[in-house]
Amino acid sequence: MTITAREKIAAVVVLYNPTASVLDNVRSYLPQIGRLYAVDNSETPASDIVRQLTAMPGVAYRANADNLGVATALNSGAVMARDEGYDYLLTMDQDSVARPEMVAALLDCFERTSVGQVAMAAPVLIAADGRTAGDLPESQDILFAMTSGCLLKLSAYTSVGPFMDELFVDYVDIEYSMRLCRAGFRLVRAGRAVLEHNVGHQVPVAGDFTVTTHSPIRMYYKTRNRLLIWKWYGRTFPGFCWVDRLRIWRELFRLICFEPDKWEKLLMMARGIRDFRERRLGKYVP
Repeated sequence: MTITAREKIAAVVVLYNPTASVLDNVRSYLPQIGRLYAVDNSETPASDIVRQLTAMPGVAYRANADNLGVATALNSGAVMARDEGYDYLLTMDQDSVARPEMVAALLDCFERTSVGQVAMAAPVLIAADGRTAGDLPESQDILFAMTSGCLLKLSAYTSVGPFMDELFVDYVDIEYSMRLCRAGFRLVRAGRAVLEHNVGHQVPVAGDFTVTTHSPIRMYYKTRNRLLIWKWYGRTFPGFCWVDRLRIWRELFRLICFEPDKWEKLLMMARGIRDFRERRLGKYVP
């Protein structure tokens, strides 16, 4: 990727009570971009980590002093990047590591594609499917992409509007992907762009068998927001919504059989259903 291409791209990383590992994670992609906006949703920012982060060249730090949600943090980064003249925004989670040349491979999907308008390019997630980049084509159309490691064209962001603050967390990426597709944009996966990403907390069950778990509050957001997605996009993307309905039964089985804090999680899922029915969105209020 040339210097000219690098200077087209800004990135936003969403922080929430980060550990020191975030510093190495940021270093994995900082040389690949022109600017990084670190948006901190921690109620009490970690002063030592903030000091080291802001000492890195090209990093702009913003402390929200409250957990305003993933969508709000992403929107902050997008608006700053657009106002400073960048063309693309790389969206990153604090626990993600970019392989060398990941951003260049993502950018290639925009510059080499002539059919349809690409709005977002997503990487291969190593932790998600265990495959290497060689198992996938250089560019492949997809319906939705997880937030971390995605390169978003800011003109498309302006066209379809911001990430939905009302969702707060969970399904923010799916809703935005579907909104882009419904507006006629393309989403692609770059087979040579590789991201190391951890999803959820791994709990050992028996031998080498583990299950991925989420906290009770995350189960609340997942339940409430997936019901909203089914309502908003059920007619446009019926296949995804039907598969997601089947997925929730599999998740319930896993939760009841294997996960800790199962009753608290089931209670929070019930509250998610209640708040969906009562149209309560945004941050969960006990």
